[in-house]
Amino acid sequence: MEFVILGLLLIRRLTQYEIKNALKQKVSPFFSASLGSIQAALRKLESEQHVQFEEVIDNGRNKKVYSITVPGTEHWRNWMLSPPSPNRFEQDATTRLFFLGFLAKHEQLAVLSQIIRLLNAAVREFEDAEAEAQGKEIPSSLKQVVRFQLLTLDFGLHAHRSALEWFTRLYAEMEESDHEHG
Repeated sequence: MEFVILGLLLIRRLTQYEIKNALKQKVSPFFSASLGSIQAALRKLESEQHVQFEEVIDNGRNKKVYSITVPGTEHWRNWMLSPPSPNRFEQDATTRLFFLGFLAKHEQLAVLSQIIRLLNAAVREFEDAEAEAQGKEIPSSLKQVVRFQLLTLDFGLHAHRSALEWFTRLYAEMEESDHEHG
């Protein structure tokens, strides 16, 4: 959550309600948050001096307008350039993809490389699990249960292969456009 907020604040200064609306309108397919979780994240970011706010009066109401600080920008960049967490891969990868335009071309390629490496590792794990499952003897009383467990494995393998193909194609397109312009 904190890195999504920092990324949104790189675009422009926002109130907590504007952050919530931005999450809903722009980021919601892969990220959603309650106002309470946004407030908690803003308090944390403020205590770490990654954001600051200015109180303004708008239509007779006090509002806090948040902006990212220099340390906040550095914190966000360090996160963007770090490998995505395997435990939160889909959310981390899509968040990095969403904000990739803030990075230099070589940094964009480095981020995509990290995502591709993680996807390759995940595909290998699914393939190993599939190979192991193929050699197992299944009692007839569990055939129906195991059928859907194997379908779940197949779905995971398909989803990761598809994501790997998509990110690999994006990487190749970006690298190719770099060579055409360089």
